Amino acid sequence: MKQANTLTPAKPKLAESEKITIKLGFVDLGQIDLLVTEGFYGNRTDFIRTAIRNQISTHSEAVKQVVARKMLVLGLQHFSADELGALQASPAVKAALASRLR
Repeated sequence: MKQANTLTPAKPKLAESEKITIKLGFVDLGQIDLLVTEGFYGNRTDFIRTAIRNQISTHSEAVKQVVARKMLVLGLQHFSADELGALQASPAVKAALASRLR
């Protein structure tokens, strides 16, 4: 008697990265290729990923501020007097309040 196939289908794997296409000028691409040839980077992709990570790191504070500004709070949120004072004194909150008063 044959046993029925009891294997379950594999779950679809979520993409860990996304492919993008960019256009670079010949001079920039040539400089990247020189760095790759000299062994600074394994390939063009390694160079581009490193450059992107460096830019994200350079602007990390701005990213944090945007994330904090865009955070949505549902329901009630309690603040101590100190927390409220710190929020009111922050440049982002002052700018947001000023733009609403215009």
